[in-house]
Amino acid sequence: MGAFDIWEEIQECSRMLNVALEQAKSRGNQMVEAEAAYYTAKARTAYQMERDGKSASFIGMVIKGMPDVSEAMELYHRREVEYRNANEAIMTYKKQLDMLREQYAREWGAAKEAQ
Repeated sequence: MGAFDIWEEIQECSRMLNVALEQAKSRGNQMVEAEAAYYTAKARTAYQMERDGKSASFIGMVIKGMPDVSEAMELYHRREVEYRNANEAIMTYKKQLDMLREQYAREWGAAKEAQ
């Protein structure tokens, strides 16, 4: 693989890194929105249960099993996984870029020495 091939790979990897950065930003925003919805559903349900005369210890035991709360919690956790995956992609592309840059430097240096 020559220096020009490596350069093309660097360009592609840089493009993919930019995509991963945008995805992390978008997924991070979705995760925050899902987290807010989860805490809102949890608070709303706890308040309603308290108004209905349920004890605090009972509320704490059952609230996460309530349909509105559990659905919101599930969505939040799914969004968190998506966000973490995007961050992992960022780290992977950064490592790949580092390796490609090192390889490019070696190839370019060898080409200069051969002249």
